[in-house]
Amino acid sequence: MGNIHNATSIRQVFSFLSEENFQLPFSDYRVHKLMTIKCIKLILASQIANWESYEQISRELRTSPALQESIELSSISASQVSRRLKVLPTDVLESLFLQTVGKVKKNLPISCDKIGPVRIVDSTSLRLPASLANWAYLSRKSTQVKIHMRVLALPKGEIIPEKAIPSTGNVSDYETGELLVENDGTIYVMDRGYVKYRQFDAWLANNVRFVNRINEKHGVWHVEKELPIPSNSFITRDAWVRLGSNFRQTENIVRLVEFFDDQGRKYRIATSCFDLEAVEIANIYRQRWLIELFFKWMKQHLRLVKLYSHDPNGIWNQIFLALVAYAVAMLIQLESGTKLTMWQVLQTLRSCWYKPWSVVESELHPKRSRTSKGRQKVPEKGVQAPKLLTSIGIIKPRKAK
Repeated sequence: MGNIHNATSIRQVFSFLSEENFQLPFSDYRVHKLMTIKCIKLILASQIANWESYEQISRELRTSPALQESIELSSISASQVSRRLKVLPTDVLESLFLQTVGKVKKNLPISCDKIGPVRIVDSTSLRLPASLANWAYLSRKSTQVKIHMRVLALPKGEIIPEKAIPSTGNVSDYETGELLVENDGTIYVMDRGYVKYRQFDAWLANNVRFVNRINEKHGVWHVEKELPIPSNSFITRDAWVRLGSNFRQTENIVRLVEFFDDQGRKYRIATSCFDLEAVEIANIYRQRWLIELFFKWMKQHLRLVKLYSHDPNGIWNQIFLALVAYAVAMLIQLESGTKLTMWQVLQTLRSCWYKPWSVVESELHPKRSRTSKGRQKVPEKGVQAPKLLTSIGIIKPRKAK
């Protein structure tokens, strides 16, 4: 961690940003107060501290000397913050996100075992009010944007967001598949939204390792080989096939693994991992739930569900700054060596936001000394109703067994 223990938590959080990369004369042309780096810091602070609106952002800056000193700005109106967020260059925020994630990766060992880490690809939706965001209209009942994500899932369950593509809600998942999936030797795990036979053929031709769930409607056009199924296995089928129908088929052979989960639900997996056991492939697909937990964490703990802006550029910028906030919290967790969860780290930052960093450090490593034996368990002498201190209400004693 930083070596200035008496610095405020705000300043220490901002120290994770590389300011020299965000001096943008073109973007800051004729901007007198809220320069790019200052706006980035202010919105990042709002994500970590969970401020609810532009008005609260303006008030926090106006009433906090520590925040003013850290950003080098004494005040700003809510309307100025709103206008500035809409025009921040999104590619700069994406670059900031990638830089911060790069620091996270340096603090986590990447496994080199047989399977190693996997990359999970999926998307999540953010609903918008139809009256304020008709550009994101999807249907009569839905106006939304999507975040198409790629995350790195490590063997111990750590999740590192690696790439994000914001879009309107009418962009299908498979349309972003070729942008999120690379030939890097890791296994890509995807759900049914990424099924596209032409894409499967391209991945197979380029030796991309993928594990992709498919629907029942995706039939088997040709069976190349049926592999034996071990007895007492939850795997029901393991075969080399060409998927498709008379209308369209895969040109290359894919592996089809079918199994049932504990609740009797059937899963059909198309994969290019011919070298792994069928059970290993099923277990790899089961890791897909990790990205669902990541999306849930982001929506519950950062400012994503209730967006500040309803302008596309403003939403894109808020998405990337939320991802930066996640990466910063993860950096603090890793560099401090704390045993607290990510949520507990974020809660600590919020509780100690205006306090010295030394207070945060002590909270990240709480002392658990006990000077007594604690409350001793007393044998029960029978259940007795507590004595009421009021004449209101009735407690009826429980019958003895």
